Amino acid sequence: MDIPKIRVKSKEIELPRPTMRMWRRVAEYDDLDKTGWGTLRLMDEHSKILAEMYGLASPDDIDPADVLTGYVEAARFVIGLASERLKELPNAEAEAVN
Repeated sequence: MDIPKIRVKSKEIELPRPTMRMWRRVAEYDDLDKTGWGTLRLMDEHSKILAEMYGLASPDDIDPADVLTGYVEAARFVIGLASERLKELPNAEAEAVN
């Protein structure tokens, strides 16, 4: 799983290892009903969460081209980390059959 990156002030930065707090924040945000949100609100909310994810003081320095795609990539990464480890567990059903 590739670590997501965004551009901030013309520099590319890598997503730090997320915490459970960040996983919860992303899951709660993704569960919100965004029907009726305009582009401005979507960009603002996505950029605020991106700033939190990347540990930035302000979302205003994020390259606008990275806001929507950057959020989707980072959110998938954060949520995906929880299921990555599950793949390492032995398959209990297969063991029970043997």
